[in-house]
Amino acid sequence: MATLAVTNSFSAGTTIVAADMNENFDDVEAFVNSTPGVVQNDIVDAKGDIIAATAADAVSRLAVGTDTHVLTADSSAATGLAWAAPTTGDITGVTTAAASGLAGGATSGTAALTFSPGGLTAAQNFGADGAGVDITFHSATAGDNMLWDASEEKLVITGTNGQNALEVADGDVSITDKLTVTGQIVTHLTVETESGTTHAPAVGDENKYILTTHGTGITVTLPQDSAQAFAIGTTIYYERNGAGTLTFAAGTGATITSKDSTLTCGDRYTAVCALKIGTNAWSLIGNIG
Repeated sequence: MATLAVTNSFSAGTTIVAADMNENFDDVEAFVNSTPGVVQNDIVDAKGDIIAATAADAVSRLAVGTDTHVLTADSSAATGLAWAAPTTGDITGVTTAAASGLAGGATSGTAALTFSPGGLTAAQNFGADGAGVDITFHSATAGDNMLWDASEEKLVITGTNGQNALEVADGDVSITDKLTVTGQIVTHLTVETESGTTHAPAVGDENKYILTTHGTGITVTLPQDSAQAFAIGTTIYYERNGAGTLTFAAGTGATITSKDSTLTCGDRYTAVCALKIGTNAWSLIGNIG
């Protein structure tokens, strides 16, 4: 930090001439006006004003910005700085009711967040464990949003324009409790072909429609739970697509129930559904005969 140094100092009884005083005045004037210079307090006009450089050894006032705006670098501005609404980052405009663990120390109101590529750290949570916070993520379209309702302990997703309100591109979604859908459910069977004389369904064959094409016949062996842990309620469809007979058999430890205990599909180009109705129990539904 620079200090003011005057050329002349005086002691009691010293005769002071104008030239000595002028030298001291010049020292003070240079310190204030040139190097290093003194910033006057009247350069700022309002609470929140800041002092910023406009060039080397030149300063100016940057007026306080709009509430919730952030200070950002802007090379086009005279000071190289500007107040702007937060528009970059992965998530902005997150409304929090009591985000006690929110990054930056925010505890209420609307927080504009920018997450790093690594996301939140363990210390950057929305609220305390067990307390819960309502969080709404708004899209660019009015009415489309996603809400975590802490009191109801549920995620509410709203889409108003026919778009996918929730889409999982890859991977499984597991729902332990009841799923209630208001509207249309769109799903499809997976069609596969089995050309061999035997078939042993394995986990992953759920909701498949399997065309059996062998000319002389095929036997489908339905397994017990310890061999293939299909969930109770699993359905697998088999069509007798080829000329050969489509026959079902119970694997070791499994049982099959069907009309008149018949275990064959009645006609070509008709189908039978194998439905798992118990831990080791299957039922055949369809054109049995």
